[in-house]
Amino acid sequence: MSAVPADRRDPDASRMVDTPFGAVVVDPADEIRFPSGIPGFEACRRFVVLSPEGLGPLSCLHSLEGPAASFFVIDPRRVVAQYHCALSQSDLVRLGASADAVLLWLSLVSFDDDGRAYANLRAPVVVNPERMLGYQVMPHSSLYPLRHPLASE
Repeated sequence: MSAVPADRRDPDASRMVDTPFGAVVVDPADEIRFPSGIPGFEACRRFVVLSPEGLGPLSCLHSLEGPAASFFVIDPRRVVAQYHCALSQSDLVRLGASADAVLLWLSLVSFDDDGRAYANLRAPVVVNPERMLGYQVMPHSSLYPLRHPLASE
């Protein structure tokens, strides 16, 4: 995911980042800014989405600053095909997005003590890829659960 075409990126600006999946090269154009951080990780304001092989439909939202933080994420439409949340006007303004903008939606995934996985469908992370700007939002009209079980595959 990047807002800058590959032929216009500066290869010298890339940097090596240690992640739970080993060291990866991160292009600054792939960094997503979270001006408010993520609740509980407010000091983490720059992230990148990683999609290492072997994770299946999961990706990893990995912090590039602040305390070490990595979150498994999944497209909520892979969990509930008809998933739909309407953003408030204030959420759209914060994201710098119009009502018809194509946004990236991610549900944070958690695991219980027995290893069962759950997707947070109520408070998704929403990213405006045109601005590489993201927020975790809590739509007021959401009927989705905080802990929706994921089927094991």
